[in-house]
Amino acid sequence: MATFRRITKRDDPGKLAATAARHHALLTEALAIAQWKAKGKPQVVREILATGTVEGLAKALKSKTAAVSYRAEKYKRTWHSLIPWQNLEDTTAADEATSMIDTVETNVHMTETESWPPLPSRRVGRKQRK
Repeated sequence: MATFRRITKRDDPGKLAATAARHHALLTEALAIAQWKAKGKPQVVREILATGTVEGLAKALKSKTAAVSYRAEKYKRTWHSLIPWQNLEDTTAADEATSMIDTVETNVHMTETESWPPLPSRRVGRKQRK
């Protein structure tokens, strides 16, 4: 599993912008391919893929991470895929398109069957008193 690499003061802003633009272009092409490949998929999958948006550099994070977001209106949810930049270095738009379709299909299945894995328990600072 890849880790998210933080953006540091030593990172060249020009190189970051160029890499973000390159990854944005790759994922935008992948989303178009995914939408085209999904023509034979259920309507809900096609509708969700049609809402896809891409960020070459995820704005909300301070790491070298791209994001693809989908709005699942039927379920009143938004799904985000966070992709570490290093995972995009040796991939193709077609590979990412397949991944996008798989992600949406899996999320639809888990939502419809209520089979999402449980969230990890959160520990807050000190041990909770009993």
